[in-house]
Amino acid sequence: MKKFLALFIALVIAASLLAGCGDEIKNEIPDSTSDTTAADVTQGEVTGSDDTPAGDPLDSIDTSFVEDNGLGYIWEQLDHDTKLNLAEFMNAVKNLDFAATLTVGFPKEDRDRFLDFAYHCTIDYPYIGTSFTAPNDDDGMVRTVYIPYNHDAVTYVDDGLKLTADLNAKLDEIVAGMPDGTQWEQIKYLHDYLVLHCNYGEEGMLPFTAYGAIVDGWATCQGYADAMHLLLSRAGFETCYTIGRGENINYTHKWNYVKLDDGNWYIVDPTWSDPTGKDDPNYICYDYFMISDEVILQDHAMKFDNAYYEQRDGKPFYYTVPSANSMELSYHNVMGYYCTTYEEAYAATEKQLELCAKNGTNYIYLRMSDEDVYTQVNENLFMKAHDGEIQTLMKEANEKYGSDFNDGTWERYSAHKDGEGPLTIIITLKHKS
Repeated sequence: MKKFLALFIALVIAASLLAGCGDEIKNEIPDSTSDTTAADVTQGEVTGSDDTPAGDPLDSIDTSFVEDNGLGYIWEQLDHDTKLNLAEFMNAVKNLDFAATLTVGFPKEDRDRFLDFAYHCTIDYPYIGTSFTAPNDDDGMVRTVYIPYNHDAVTYVDDGLKLTADLNAKLDEIVAGMPDGTQWEQIKYLHDYLVLHCNYGEEGMLPFTAYGAIVDGWATCQGYADAMHLLLSRAGFETCYTIGRGENINYTHKWNYVKLDDGNWYIVDPTWSDPTGKDDPNYICYDYFMISDEVILQDHAMKFDNAYYEQRDGKPFYYTVPSANSMELSYHNVMGYYCTTYEEAYAATEKQLELCAKNGTNYIYLRMSDEDVYTQVNENLFMKAHDGEIQTLMKEANEKYGSDFNDGTWERYSAHKDGEGPLTIIITLKHKS
């Protein structure tokens, strides 16, 4: 399983200053002894409010960044001051300004919380760096955030604008190819496109961004999750990301939530749908497609439900992460590969062998309802001292459909190991050489 790779912390510690000559982006450290914050993967929340004061500056601020970055779910939960701070920060980033001046600001003790939160909202602006300088005023409030830019990717303002334009053009192209089917089919299309066109790693220019996943085709889990977030948002779905711990408790990990017309939120983890070391570039793991919190936490170490940092004064920062409680639209359930008995697993395997024979595909997917069924299926259908009943089914498929499955050669991947993880089995069929 993949682990989250720590965010690249650029050595750009301070402000990016837009100079006059050709709008070149330069780095200059502000004359300040204040703390410098490096953005990390965090999560926050605060309950929204409608107490907008008369003549409020928020009324005149451009909030198109909310749609650009798919922040509708998050934005509606923020209180007034957080909205104002975020809007001023996001517009500064969108314009590649050297600093964001905040009308209200936030207490210095909230510096890490706000900057981590704000950084993760910049999904459509891949040029931003990860180290911020945010000095506090004499009253302890932070009202200026100096914005770092990734100088490996941008030198001039136009460079940054082009990165966003190229990302948006590719997003539009992908979404335009989405089928007219059900919401489930549309989400599967977006998910499969991402998995099949992106590789896990840091080979590209911006692997921690949606740009890296969508345009360069190389990304870490943050890039996968941010790309999935933008694809879902551009396709009209309500979506949100969350951050937690992956297979290893020492590594942060990021995945997605999407809400469907049935009223339920579902989890999609595109990073774990695209495992490293796979031989077939067309392989997709669907164990983490449209699942629940309960299931993902079987092998994901932790989900940050409310905030990366502790709550203060009984109030969480800055928004509530959705809860996914349904497995109704999980891949295995929708496809008929969810099995409550051995007989159902046998029939599902036979059905998929027929489809593989007809379509030239190589994969059989099963999810079992409980430990007993899983054990029975694993031992009798696929193992039995390497002479399980799948051997007979493969021979029958060869005879009936003229397929060339190698009767004695196949590979088994089981996500259920040592009593942990989803009760799933994926069989990779081999062909005769």
